[in-house]
Amino acid sequence: MPADSGLDQEKSGGEKKRMLQMWLDQNQYSRKGILRYEAIFGRTYVSVGGEETTKDFTRELCLAPGMKVLDIGCGTGGSAFYMARRYGADVHGVDLASNMIAIAQDYRVEMEAEVKHRVQFYIEDATIMSYPKDFYDVVYSRDTILHIDDKEELFKKFLYTLKPGGKLMISDYCHGDQEHSEQFKAYVAQRGYKLETVMGYGAVIKKAGFRNVVPMDKTGLMVDVLKRELSKFSSIKGKFVDMFSLDDYEYIEEGWQAKVLRCSAGDQAWGLFTATK
Repeated sequence: MPADSGLDQEKSGGEKKRMLQMWLDQNQYSRKGILRYEAIFGRTYVSVGGEETTKDFTRELCLAPGMKVLDIGCGTGGSAFYMARRYGADVHGVDLASNMIAIAQDYRVEMEAEVKHRVQFYIEDATIMSYPKDFYDVVYSRDTILHIDDKEELFKKFLYTLKPGGKLMISDYCHGDQEHSEQFKAYVAQRGYKLETVMGYGAVIKKAGFRNVVPMDKTGLMVDVLKRELSKFSSIKGKFVDMFSLDDYEYIEEGWQAKVLRCSAGDQAWGLFTATK
């Protein structure tokens, strides 16, 4: 093996990070794209169900004042702000998309002191950043790890940084356990997603060393939420079109309708996963 192979691998990893970051910032997560998503998810949110699912899911974490939470793929900060405000948790949010972090920082400035001083945001690649050992009480992530190929290695990092008895909570896009349509295959390839079945995803978490792994198929909930979001979105059509454009409105509407169809057909699934160290 050449003596500089480690350096070459490091450069390769760094180059991949820069390429993914550039793709995210210029495409799906451009500033305009993020603000379009927020219009349907709710301000500060860019994940399924916005504050509604954040409230329901975080209730299961038994958070208490002073607990440390690592929010992977924090987006524009919605979950972090919610956990800090509702539970007094100290939340470190990381995201590879620089536009996400820029918007989250803008929102943080507006927050009351009790929230502002409990929440910090950083541009980081979760797959290569350094993690402190036995530091966090909770590692939390919403619909983010679908971008990452080697999920097992990432979950090992989460295990390392959690305190003994610490909790993991992940929601993520998955795929159904069936032969998939060509349309779905093209969608996954175009987005660069690396999907598992719900049970397969849970098996990866268990293989990484976690205990008490509970994989839950929440696809039905996702469809219900998507339909409610579409209904709410239609009620603000005029305001949205004034702020963006009719093309932008149709882009979001068609995207949500397509997600409903993919889930209903069994191609796409949505998983919620909990585990402990």
